[in-house]
Amino acid sequence: MMMKKMQTAARFRSQLWSLKMPSLCHRSFAAISTYKAVIFDMYGVLIPSPVKLATVFEQQNSVPLGTLGKAIRTGGEVNTWKRFMRGEIGAEEFVETFGRQCSEIAGSPVPIGSFLSNLTSGPMTRPLPVMMEAILCARSRGLKTAVLSNNFLQLNGDPFLPLNHSLFDVIVESCREGLSKPDPRIYHLCLNRLGVSAHEAVFLDDLKLNVEAAAQLGMHAIKVGDIAASVKELEGVLGIPLSGFVPGPGSAPVATKLPMDQLTQYLRKALHLSDKDSIAVQQLNPSQSNSLYHLTTGGRHLLLRKQQKTSRAMETEFRLLKSLSGSGIPVPEIIDLCEDPSVLGAPFLLMEVCLGRMFSDPSLPGLTPGDRRALYQAMQHTLCQIHCLDTRAVGLEDYGEPVDYMGLQVQWWTQQYRDSETPPIPAMERLIQWIPLHLPKHQRSTLIHGSFSLENLVFHPEKPEVVAVMDLGRSRLGDPLTDLTFSMAHCLPQDNPLLTGISDRGLVQLGIPTVEEVMGQYCSSMGLEEGVPDWNFYMAFHLFCLAASHQGESKSTIAGQTGSGRLAEQVADLAWDFATKQGFRIFNAMPRSPHAGTSPLKGQVAE
Repeated sequence: MMMKKMQTAARFRSQLWSLKMPSLCHRSFAAISTYKAVIFDMYGVLIPSPVKLATVFEQQNSVPLGTLGKAIRTGGEVNTWKRFMRGEIGAEEFVETFGRQCSEIAGSPVPIGSFLSNLTSGPMTRPLPVMMEAILCARSRGLKTAVLSNNFLQLNGDPFLPLNHSLFDVIVESCREGLSKPDPRIYHLCLNRLGVSAHEAVFLDDLKLNVEAAAQLGMHAIKVGDIAASVKELEGVLGIPLSGFVPGPGSAPVATKLPMDQLTQYLRKALHLSDKDSIAVQQLNPSQSNSLYHLTTGGRHLLLRKQQKTSRAMETEFRLLKSLSGSGIPVPEIIDLCEDPSVLGAPFLLMEVCLGRMFSDPSLPGLTPGDRRALYQAMQHTLCQIHCLDTRAVGLEDYGEPVDYMGLQVQWWTQQYRDSETPPIPAMERLIQWIPLHLPKHQRSTLIHGSFSLENLVFHPEKPEVVAVMDLGRSRLGDPLTDLTFSMAHCLPQDNPLLTGISDRGLVQLGIPTVEEVMGQYCSSMGLEEGVPDWNFYMAFHLFCLAASHQGESKSTIAGQTGSGRLAEQVADLAWDFATKQGFRIFNAMPRSPHAGTSPLKGQVAE
């Protein structure tokens, strides 16, 4: 029952944070099998096995074969190796203690410092391409991915993790958690953070003991030996292909078929490639009309989005990204808008992929409270950058008509609800009458994102810094407070059972800024000395739109048999709470602004 409740909470948070129209970074979430997540060990699965490395080390240093393995197995759970993996001792103490143990077994000095250095350099820093390709394919089909590794802290205090963090929804390391495999608690920790049950997960590890522990919990466990064979086994379990990159102008699977000869010719000219540069292509959203492809060539990662028909929206997005380049707002670098039908048969956008960290869970599992706070502050800083943009200076003063933005939005979402209406929702009917009568008299007009949230940002791999704002397909000139409400979904509401995952510990304990702190930072940065008097309206409006969206999802299913329909009713009830000013019962007080403003808002005020 508890697991089911947690899954419901995870779905609610995901839906609450992703109310947006399909655009640049659309993901396909087609149901392929009953599995929802794949959990990978790191050593021997995603990077080379340290067992072979240990054998080579022993041979090169005239150490009796098996010495390191014997030291690792001696002493049970309290031995030096296990304590190192659990983060109970640092690298210096490990080198001294474990080196002494190995020397006693070998009967001669064993330079463990050199072995530890080998563990974090050379081939160990290069992820295995076959597994990386499998991860990309799995994620393109909507599967969550995680790393569950018995790992250690290096001399600098950081764990050794030579992986692209953005490829994983969750990363669980023994040295961070104080637990190590095969302890069942660390498996449960990973599953809980993924928001899936054991029966919904596949686990891969190269150690039999760890595989057996996962299987006992109910996961489908795969013992990894030969990497290629293990990927094939995983393909059979998931029922999807786990290879899809197309080297050069050869043939491609139907799902990724592109006219490679024409594309290769175009890319060589646009990117100044040589004839020796190969091109790898993978479709990220099979069966979507707005096709998205990941290209790798010449050491560069690119994103190609192809329209089936000529689209003014693509031209608009190209103009926006070009205009924002150099503005201080971090956006992907746009390379070209190709409208020549002889290349792919339809227009397409080509841009650089921004490598970094992406997060889908607003509780940011696995990070420290300080790291969480810093990321949320960076998020707010970026939102203020967008809202402070001088649109005239970058040629976007006519980027969408700002006249009566809120009124038009209310009409559009009302129509969406009417078009998908199944059983009437009483709270929605009340909101449809209430919202037009309570539109704020003073509405500011700035550039807005349209669906600004944590999951639409790419963060620097190490720093609390936003390196790219994604999903700008709904941006336009409009009321910036609609963006602010969208960005604060993690604060709603702490006593709602649907949000158990974040309310169990509370925002303060997690280090995540409270609604009062977010409002304070935003209003101070934007120069809103009087705060936001109509805040309850904006929250009600945001939840009204979310409820209309969920009602649309339920239209395609039998009435009364869909979670989206029930969720729409619950969200509408919460929206009505805000409309009647009761929604803020979940906060300590009505959010207010500090009386000092430092950076006046740049934009127009519509009477």
